[in-house]
Amino acid sequence: MTFLVYTDADSPGFERLYALYRSVFPDPDEAEDLPGIKASLALVGDASLTERYGKFEEYWIAALDKGEVAGGVNFTAFEGSRSAHINYLFTSTGSRGRGIGGALLEKVREISQADWIFCEQNDPSLMTPEQLAADLAAAGISPEERIGWWGRRGFGKLDFRYIQPPLSPEKEPAEGMSLNVCPSEGPVPGVVVAEHLRRFFYISVLKKRSGTDARTEALIEEVAKRDSIPVIRS
Repeated sequence: MTFLVYTDADSPGFERLYALYRSVFPDPDEAEDLPGIKASLALVGDASLTERYGKFEEYWIAALDKGEVAGGVNFTAFEGSRSAHINYLFTSTGSRGRGIGGALLEKVREISQADWIFCEQNDPSLMTPEQLAADLAAAGISPEERIGWWGRRGFGKLDFRYIQPPLSPEKEPAEGMSLNVCPSEGPVPGVVVAEHLRRFFYISVLKKRSGTDARTEALIEEVAKRDSIPVIRS
């Protein structure tokens, strides 16, 4: 297995990684379109964002097996909060159970060197039967099985009501997800979660170079005022 690291969506071969990504994440409210990905990558090194939030880097990594794209991961590393956020981790249907997802996760750890790694998961308790069926059909693995996979690799669910802001003005907030974190052996300080969310929401989700968002600020404030956030292990 070999890995290709992308920081530019116009790089040769990226379209194959993007095609696999969208086959696994077909919901337009959960997935970035190609212009959105390019807009996000273009924020790296932006002077106004670096001044407000500190240095950050975004990566897309493709796992190649015999020359074919077998999986991928997209994550952002935020130096200012010593954290990283895995936006998407995925494998092709025919590559499941071969350790590709775990290898990609290790690449995130290796490159980010983060103290805390966060990711979102579809929360079965917040999903309708139709959403559960669609998720299984697209990913080839149920949300319950997926949560178990992450749990075996040290991730747990943060115990608060998580809502991701819309990825673009024409999209809806993503309300059927939980925020998960590794390490998860105990509660996470509220300030750690709040500082991470501020960077993740404003840089990766809202792509906002200036100003604030009222709904986003309300969620961050709610988290920040708590001494710690309990972690639920599956």
